[in-house]
Amino acid sequence: TYRLEDKLILLKGLYDYLDSALSRDELFCKPGCSACCTTKLYATSLEAYYILSQVPEEFFEKIRKLTYPRPKLTHNELIRAYRLGGTPPEEDYPLTSLTPCPFLTKDNLCSIYERRPLMCRIMVSQSDCRVVGYANPPEFHYMVGLLLLQIVENIDIGGLYGSLFDLLAFWKDLESGGIEEIPPYLLSNIEEEEYPILPHEKDYQRFLGELYRKELLPGKTFRDLWVKLKEGFKEYSVLSFLKEISE
Repeated sequence: TYRLEDKLILLKGLYDYLDSALSRDELFCKPGCSACCTTKLYATSLEAYYILSQVPEEFFEKIRKLTYPRPKLTHNELIRAYRLGGTPPEEDYPLTSLTPCPFLTKDNLCSIYERRPLMCRIMVSQSDCRVVGYANPPEFHYMVGLLLLQIVENIDIGGLYGSLFDLLAFWKDLESGGIEEIPPYLLSNIEEEEYPILPHEKDYQRFLGELYRKELLPGKTFRDLWVKLKEGFKEYSVLSFLKEISE
């Protein structure tokens, strides 16, 4: 719960930047095209918190009955494992067991579209997924999506990562006082600032640079607010530890 409102400013700024910076002209995606909208939906606790107020009470009864995959690593843990030459564990949830996302309406429209998580926002295709059987994103869109997933986890410093449905249920239970500890299937976010960009890949460097320079508050850029958030977390962590050992 560390500085949620400050994190939300960064998250909304990132969403706005993504919407304005990437062209959709070459994409097949359109309202009602929901082939990629399944129960495989991973997010940070920050993204889930942003959605929480839009979720009706009866929805929680529905998701508690669902089965869905859970990540074994956070996105940044996955990036780090590849960077260090490791072999990440494979997911063992069969793709054939995935079901349509419960946020879809009867018209196959997203009921939380304006607040949908980043994983949904970057899932795009140049061709009809229902015909070819898979998403076919432009290379630039795909790479930028990976970079932004890394940044969103960095933003949610001290937060959690997991299935969006687990995270929503966690926030709901936390609000009602019905939870005493973090469930083992929710993972701790880690910071990974080393981006998988080669020196000659100037387009990606430019994309990130423009995000960092985006003004989110008067006189304050995305980078300014992010640096302040990280610096504050160091002090927050020390104070939390001191409180814990003194009790």
